[in-house]
Amino acid sequence: MQRAHLFEFNDLPWLPAPIRKTIREFLHHMSVKLRMYDAAFDLLAELLRQRGLTSIQALCAGDGGLMVALSRNLAREDVRIQLSDKYPALELYQEAARASGGRLGHVPESVDVLDVPTHMAGLRLIVNAVHHFQPDQVRGILADAVSKRQPIVFMEPVQREPLSILRFCAATPLLSAWLSLGGIWPPSLRRTLLGAVVPVGAFCFFVDGVVSHLRAYHLDEWRALIEQVDGHDGYDWDLRQVPSFMGTRISFLAGLPSPRLQEGA
Repeated sequence: MQRAHLFEFNDLPWLPAPIRKTIREFLHHMSVKLRMYDAAFDLLAELLRQRGLTSIQALCAGDGGLMVALSRNLAREDVRIQLSDKYPALELYQEAARASGGRLGHVPESVDVLDVPTHMAGLRLIVNAVHHFQPDQVRGILADAVSKRQPIVFMEPVQREPLSILRFCAATPLLSAWLSLGGIWPPSLRRTLLGAVVPVGAFCFFVDGVVSHLRAYHLDEWRALIEQVDGHDGYDWDLRQVPSFMGTRISFLAGLPSPRLQEGA
């Protein structure tokens, strides 16, 4: 299936704030309540342990809510997660910091994932956002990490496959109804209206999900982009798929500076 870089409603700057908030809430609570990322989070935890890493730079962090779930999954007081985004949601980041018991912080300025400031050292984590970028931009994201000798991890819950798209299409109307009518607590009049009564939010969520699948990258495509990055051979790369909710999968990429080269230097 050919990759199609179509638009998503949540990417549009003119999308009304109530609809955007509904989409983000659906996405976050679906991910957390269905424990979609548990296996990928466990794999990340093992990488942190093996390499002795305690700092995570959560790039393209959106509303930051998923990183609260990651912090709880890691259950480590010594690991700090810093949220950042091109359009940082500062109030939501502050809420996430409180919910995490102080294990989350944030960068108040806009952060360009293609040129992350050198003072933001640590493992770069991008969850459910790589499909928003064109191939040359994905290569740039990888190249920036490699040139600055920073570890990087991608996690993508969507697959560019007919079965994955059909599964999403079948499940999403039921998920949207559940999340609109009490699946997110406390209930919200906005969510009920936009998710069930006049389901504009649910429709946008559905369309964005289908488009996300069509935008997704195969592991071989990530691997080809890695091979175009200068210095990629100085990294240890791990590309795989890990199980998720009801037969779905998370595409996982990890690139870490090779300890053998670090020791030689």
